[in-house]
Amino acid sequence: MKHLLIVGRPGVGKTTLIKRLTEPLRGRRIDGFYTEELREEGQRLGFWLSSLDGRQALLAHREMESLYRVGSYKVNVSVLDDLAVGIIRRARREALVLFIDEIGRMELLSQAFQRAVEETLDRGPRIMATAGVQHLPFLTALKRRRDVELIPLSSGNWKTIFGELRARLDALCDEDERIQMIQRQADRICQMIVEDDVPAIDIEIQQAKLRESIAHSFPEPSSLYHLLYESRFRRLWNQFRHGRGL
Repeated sequence: MKHLLIVGRPGVGKTTLIKRLTEPLRGRRIDGFYTEELREEGQRLGFWLSSLDGRQALLAHREMESLYRVGSYKVNVSVLDDLAVGIIRRARREALVLFIDEIGRMELLSQAFQRAVEETLDRGPRIMATAGVQHLPFLTALKRRRDVELIPLSSGNWKTIFGELRARLDALCDEDERIQMIQRQADRICQMIVEDDVPAIDIEIQQAKLRESIAHSFPEPSSLYHLLYESRFRRLWNQFRHGRGL
């Protein structure tokens, strides 16, 4: 699967997850942004949009002058039109992975943001994005794409998901040809799962071959297959063969 959409309720740690995942990858071919709360004296007053290259702009605030509103927050849509869309377009040209935190009601106020995301899904780098559980038309369509893997995030599985995604990103950014070969094998299996007409036995055969490749190339880390691929294949099977979920 090319793209990942991490879905969870507010406060579950989606932004923290993105920040923790990107920190060790600085200097690699990644790009993107995340949203952070603006707090004063313990009260949340708004949200910053913070890029991975160090820029920061006020995305929303209770007292901001704006015609756009989400709940009690007024939204500066120009931050999305200019900063966020500029980052997405740059990532299409230069990045291997684009991080978007998050795709929600505020971000979707910008038509330019929506178009940039759609274009990058079709013709760009891998996207790792976060989203809430709201039923929004754009998100619903995104979740139904056959090149998007849905990853539910909760307080109970946060550490497990972090460990898996950290390992997957390390493998994706690694230039070792052995790892790239294994990645290609795994991607083929993912595509077989998504295609409904591929018999289960054929998928199982390819999974066994992948285990053999990992054991041959990396005999020491015996848990590599489970960490990187087993949970991934299981989620895709549930997503595309047992119902859409989320």
